[in-house]
Amino acid sequence: MPIPSAAKRAAVIVALALCASPLAAGGDADLPEGFVRGDVVSYSYVPIHTYRPDEAIGVLPYLWEYYLMKWDGKHPLTRYHAENLRRIDIASQWSTAIMLYARYDEWHDELINLMLRCYRNRQLIIMADYWPGKDVEPGAPPYQNLAHILTTLWEGRDREFVSPEGDRATGLQLINNVLACKCGDEGEAGLRTEGLARIYAEFDQQIRLRELDGERPFSHIKAWYNMIGYAALYYDGAYAASQEDVDLYGRVKLPANTQCVGVDVYHYWGLDWSPFDPADLSIPRDRVRAHSDEWQRLRTRYYPEGLKVRVGKNSSDPATWEPEYWNDTHALMDAIELAGAEGAMMWYIGVCGQIVGADPPTYTTPIETMQAYYDELKAGPWAGLSWWVFGGGGAMQGGLDYYDRTLLHSTREHPEGVPYCEEMLDYWHDAYVEFKRGIFEDVVYGQFGHLNPRPE
Repeated sequence: MPIPSAAKRAAVIVALALCASPLAAGGDADLPEGFVRGDVVSYSYVPIHTYRPDEAIGVLPYLWEYYLMKWDGKHPLTRYHAENLRRIDIASQWSTAIMLYARYDEWHDELINLMLRCYRNRQLIIMADYWPGKDVEPGAPPYQNLAHILTTLWEGRDREFVSPEGDRATGLQLINNVLACKCGDEGEAGLRTEGLARIYAEFDQQIRLRELDGERPFSHIKAWYNMIGYAALYYDGAYAASQEDVDLYGRVKLPANTQCVGVDVYHYWGLDWSPFDPADLSIPRDRVRAHSDEWQRLRTRYYPEGLKVRVGKNSSDPATWEPEYWNDTHALMDAIELAGAEGAMMWYIGVCGQIVGADPPTYTTPIETMQAYYDELKAGPWAGLSWWVFGGGGAMQGGLDYYDRTLLHSTREHPEGVPYCEEMLDYWHDAYVEFKRGIFEDVVYGQFGHLNPRPE
């Protein structure tokens, strides 16, 4: 089904308001508690389903954290088992999916144990297994780490896998909770259209179309590739929203076989980029939100009347600071339509932290910026929202630092950050948890309330 014209997009909002999900009709009364029906029956809050841009207006099913797992590449992943369970349990309070990294094949058994914890918490699972593959044998087919896990689960599809903690699920149940695989990011301009088409095609060959025992048990799993935004500094450094972008500026056209695709353009707060420190609680919070809303007006806002995007002279030129030059929502919608990628879904990575030691220093993202991200993305055609970064550590701070009260405050004198006072750490923690639980409730008991009776 093609994306509707700008004149029809406003009408889609009305239609979707009457039916929050294309899977709403009939409900899941015949399923055991906690299971929902989509492309497969999963144990989750939201269904696995292809939400095309016109279907996703007004719903935002997939919420998860980036950089969730703890690992270092020098030790077995089991060394961090307890910490990774803790992180999964924390994020499961407000997520509908958990992202795990199939970076090394020797992590195979431990990843299955982590998948079992995700399943217990009704979390869909997104794997990361990059094409052409990190840390794999030269010449090995792509996505083999994921393929090995899925094959093991298929071989045990009728028996229960049990973790050391007693979390349990059959192999088929775990397979049916796998939503997607992250296949790479930000290399699209260098890959060009043909290279990106190959990424999706090889994922189909190795995963989605893999036949086992006369079946294709992984056909519901999507490939996800993430790109730089439309308003790149160089004309040939980003994707094309129109044929003119291709012909005049060398922009990259998406391939027709695009599956999940998205961008990660961050609204950084810093000494040179914002008019005030968001940690100054004497600043009215509506002023913080207004500053966030102005950024979202440019980058993520959905305009029901339509918006024609085009390449500006230079992205750093203030004369181009208008949505028609910067808006990724409409640019990506147009790019999908240009490609004829009828099965494509739009996913976004929104900022939720800071880079420690940056020059100029950055502040931790205020809660109001995260709320503005969510509100704008939900209103538009995006089906997935990942928060960058959760537990990255090192030079990055994000969600886990909010939760654990370990945030640092960057200043000119100390760009590496100094500890906030206890009062401020408590404020950030409480505001962060309240926001995250609030959007979870909006998705689970609001947008998908027909699938999830609210607990008494």
